[in-house]
Amino acid sequence: MKTLFLYAGIIATFALPGSVLGQEAKSKSLTGKFLHITDIHVDPNYLAGSSPKKYCHRKSSKSKKNTAGKFGALHTDCDSPIALVDASFKFMKESLQDIDFIIYTGDTARHDRDDKIGRSKSDVLDDHKTVVNYFKKTYDVSTIKLIPTIGNNDADEHNDLTPKSSIYKSLESIWKPFNLNLGDSFQKGGYFVQDDVVSGLRVINVNSMFFFKKNDAVKDCDKSGSPGGEQLKWIEQSFKAAKKDNVMVYVMGHVPPNDDDGSALFTSACYNQYYQLLGEYGDIIAGHFTGHTNNDMLTAVVPSGKSFKPVPAIADKNNLKNLKVGKVSTMLFNAPSIIPVNNPAIRVYEYETGHGKEHPVGTILDWNQYYVDLEKANKKGTVKYELEYRASKLYGVNRFDTQGISRAFKQLRVNKAARQEYSDYVTVSRN
Repeated sequence: MKTLFLYAGIIATFALPGSVLGQEAKSKSLTGKFLHITDIHVDPNYLAGSSPKKYCHRKSSKSKKNTAGKFGALHTDCDSPIALVDASFKFMKESLQDIDFIIYTGDTARHDRDDKIGRSKSDVLDDHKTVVNYFKKTYDVSTIKLIPTIGNNDADEHNDLTPKSSIYKSLESIWKPFNLNLGDSFQKGGYFVQDDVVSGLRVINVNSMFFFKKNDAVKDCDKSGSPGGEQLKWIEQSFKAAKKDNVMVYVMGHVPPNDDDGSALFTSACYNQYYQLLGEYGDIIAGHFTGHTNNDMLTAVVPSGKSFKPVPAIADKNNLKNLKVGKVSTMLFNAPSIIPVNNPAIRVYEYETGHGKEHPVGTILDWNQYYVDLEKANKKGTVKYELEYRASKLYGVNRFDTQGISRAFKQLRVNKAARQEYSDYVTVSRN
């Protein structure tokens, strides 16, 4: 398979005064914005005018079933065509340059669903190289730090990932242009700490695959020496180091601990211990960012006796009408994806940039959610990313720290219009 040369994706937010990037990056005035992009799932085999029942790889003998559009097949098992990925990076290149850094929460490769077009190891690596080239062509990665993570489709076998996987060495080479602090922890298990992003802000990049229920290759986190258990120790050590160094942290990974219906995506011991760590160190966690579910969702982490539990804002009328949190320890932001399970989406966060400000560095102040009306795009033959919503307007708050999230949840509880809008936005204004 040939490696495709595409664009690159990252974000921008509000123009806030700030300091400079870390010592390892070139000097650059901060904008107070960063990009979150997730779940590209690029598929070079996608065929416009084919059948979604055949994963958009082949045509059906019945012409009426060949409904795959140029830019994707909405609400199907088809992955992202090159045309959609190219148009998405074109939008980022033309409209989202005013950013400080990018977080990319994984799932680069296509799904291995089609028995007639098997997905080889070289296919997976080609997909990674393709997306890296898009990023390089779209952004100056020497001044705008790009921090990627590993998704459940990013290694040789779907969902299965172990500490001995060859993908770590491969990705270390493929990601070399991003100048990441991968180190021993990445070779050991695919997780790492990135320091040189913004002064006073550190990114802790976890490998959620060691916690994921569907990863049959690893044991639960309460098993001695389990990859998940070892990673939890590393996460706690990283939190302690951040406290000692007096810096705030962003936590990022691919799979969130809980799904959109509130059910656990992590195995039981990993789930409980992970939330316990987030709760205990919530005072230094300015944000927790994931993808995977393709949906747009907020979750609060709150005290529950001597432990901590999640309170997800599930897009259900009864749930939202009873959504109540008191004290919040920290919050989880799950962003929607490029792959058109729902309408394709890209998010730009605005964050607190500097010391001496009203809020700690890294505090999420707002975000703009952009999306594509895919059915319209396929009809017109042109992709147009539009503003779907602005978070501060939807939630009625001017920041998304612990107090802001508590007020945002209250807005969803008492405001019928906000509940309806949120429910629409969870699935990216799904038609």
